[in-house]
This record gives sequence, structure tokens and C-alpha cells, in this order.
Amino acid sequence: MNAACQFSLLVFNGDDYSTSGSPLKFRPLLNFSGTDTPRLVFQTDLMRSVVVLRDRYGTEIGSYLRKGHPTQSKFPSTNFTPAEVQELSHFLKDLVNQTLRSTYQIQNVLTGEPKAGAAYFNGDGKCSTCHSPAGDLAGIGKKYDPPTLQQRFLLPRRSLPVTVTVTSPSGPAVSGELVQMDDFNVSLRDSSGEYHSWKRTPGLTIVKNDPLAAHVELLDKYTDKNIHDVVTYLETLK
Repeated sequence: MNAACQFSLLVFNGDDYSTSGSPLKFRPLLNFSGTDTPRLVFQTDLMRSVVVLRDRYGTEIGSYLRKGHPTQSKFPSTNFTPAEVQELSHFLKDLVNQTLRSTYQIQNVLTGEPKAGAAYFNGDGKCSTCHSPAGDLAGIGKKYDPPTLQQRFLLPRRSLPVTVTVTSPSGPAVSGELVQMDDFNVSLRDSSGEYHSWKRTPGLTIVKNDPLAAHVELLDKYTDKNIHDVVTYLETLK
């Protein structure tokens, strides 16, 4: 058993080694000693772990483990390889997602302060740059229940496509809906439906417009208080 798998087993259900059953915060963990004898203990709710929720391919979990966090298997957390950290990250994300789809009971999310939410909406969050309580958000508090409101606030559905304008050194600017863009190529489909593609050379100018870019950037800036305050404020817009 490699280190990541051994560590991952610590969060398996003690009865059947599966991820079914009770919510994560009540899930018994297996503590493997030198003889691999299981011992049941209880641990922190992974659904509320900032490290787990903000982790992307081991970025947060790896940093956490490199500080020497003690594991119940007694395996030194500093000895995890990058591949094992990423494996553990995928496992924990899958465990959280399975719980969200099954037994996890959403508690009251309206724990913030409406006035603080309004201040963030109109201030640091810059939400009012694109949204208005009297416009697109009018009545949103009675349109969605609080958990759905929070989900749509954090991860809004895409209603407008990502567009891009490409200008080559020898030709006019071409604009349209982005089809694909990577380190080597960029392609789009213009308003007439015609497909255009370019190699990304030093002289090529690309201007990308993503309507949800501000929301994506805020995901790494929100505090828990910001989130709860804004959701509580939005719920008052009835």
C-alpha cells in the first residue's frame, strides 16, 4: 500500500471501507498502526475544511502536509511525493462530492449580516459594477431558497459565451465566440458561423472577454464571512 492510499484509507467508513453512510463529520476513521490494526476515531468535518475546499490538484493539501502534520498512520506527511499528494487530493474531492450528492444535510446558510453584505456588494466585492438590486437581482430572494442562492452566487451559470478578438500583424481584427485557446493556438467562430484559427506567434494580439471572469477571480478572495454576509443580503431582495 503506498503512502497516499494508506493515508486515504484513514477517511474510509469503518464498517465497510466505503464512502457510503453517515456525513463526513461523523465518519469514523481508521488508524493503521504498525500491524495495520484498525482503531476507530472521529475527525474534523471535511465539508468545512478550508484546506480541502480550496485545494486544486494538491496545492493546499501539499503545503499543509509539508509542514509536518501528524498522520494517524504515523507515516511522515513530509515524505508524500507530489503524485501521492495529488492522488489524495482527488480522493478527498471525490469523497466530498459523493457526500454532497447523498447524505449531507445543508444547514442554515443565512448566518451573515445583511448590512455587511450590502457594503461588500457595493464596495470591495465590486458586485454592483455588473449587478443591481433593482435590476437583474430584483426579487432574487424569493426566487431561490438560501442554499441555491449561495450556489448561484458563488458559481453562476454561464448565460453568455466567452468571446475573443484576435489581431494578426498582417490582417484586420477578427472577433467571435471562443472555440479553443491554449499555449499554441487560438480559434473562434465569428457571427456568421465561420471558423478562424491562428498559431500564437509573438505578433498576434488576443483580447479575451469572459463575462464570469470577475466571479472566478473572487473565488480566491472571498472569506467565509464575505460569503455569508452577501448571501444573507441577497436573501432580503424580495
